[in-house]
Amino acid sequence: MQLWIFFGGDDGLCHYKCSDGYVPKPRPDYKPPPPNGCGSPLFGFQFDIGIPSMTRCCNRHDRCYDTCGKEKHVCDDQFQQCLETICNNVQKTLGLAQSVQACESAVTLLFDAVMHMGCKPYMDSQRASCICHFEEKMDL
Repeated sequence: MQLWIFFGGDDGLCHYKCSDGYVPKPRPDYKPPPPNGCGSPLFGFQFDIGIPSMTRCCNRHDRCYDTCGKEKHVCDDQFQQCLETICNNVQKTLGLAQSVQACESAVTLLFDAVMHMGCKPYMDSQRASCICHFEEKMDL
C-alpha cells in the first residue's frame, strides 16, 4: 500500500502527506544520513566552487529536507537566503566584480537545481524521516 502521496498543488510546490489523511510524524530513532555538501547522489554530481560557506548552506539544506514535516519551500527559501548572504559577504570582503558575478552565477545554478530537481530528494528524505499513522498500526 502506498503510504505517501505526492501533491504538486496549484502553487507548484512539492508536498509530502500521508495517504491515510494523518499528519506525518517524526520516525522514532531516525538517524539522517550525513549531508553531502552541494551535490546529489541521485544525479551523480558534486558542485564546489571553493567557497566553504556555500557547502555549509548546502549541508543545512540537506538537514532541512531530512526534518520530518518541514515544507520544501521553507527549506529552499532558507537555502536561497543563505547563499545570497554569502555573495553579499564576498562583495563586502573582496569587492571584485568578477568574484561577485561568479558567486551569483553559482547561487543561480544551485538554486535552480533545487527548484527543478529537488522534489524527489525532498520526498525521499521525508519518507525516510517521517512515519504515517497507517505504518504505526502495521508495526504494532
